[in-house]
Amino acid sequence: MTKSTTVILVALVLLVGGGLAFYHLHGNGHSHGTGGELQLNAGQKWESDQPLRAGMDRIRELVSSAKPTGRAVEMQALAKGIQQQVDYLTTHCKLPPAADETLHVMIADLLEGAELVTKENEVERGIATMRKALDAYPKYFNHADWRGLGDT
Repeated sequence: MTKSTTVILVALVLLVGGGLAFYHLHGNGHSHGTGGELQLNAGQKWESDQPLRAGMDRIRELVSSAKPTGRAVEMQALAKGIQQQVDYLTTHCKLPPAADETLHVMIADLLEGAELVTKENEVERGIATMRKALDAYPKYFNHADWRGLGDT
């Protein structure tokens, strides 16, 4: 195998692997891809489960302490923390399919924001994207004792 073929194969594996990680299926068989829209449950908020509440509380804590003037190492840690919590949500959260789809719209915004904060000149936009997702969360999910970002 030539060196260029090896490089192409490694790049392909990374590309496919990254796509599979984002669109992976968890125990209830629902995709975590994007493309949906935020929807209520027949005009009512969706019920949340304990893993959803715990994960969103941790994400809220991470984002609430983020500063647009943060150093690159802090932004890398923020992005890693968001990814860890999204992984927790997608592994442990058990919601009805329509609620799951609504959550995944928010997850897509959280992941987009996490990616943006790791890029120079995109930190502010990344934080704003994650804050927007967190602001939408209590409008669509029942979460007792949820504290908005302005309530810290």
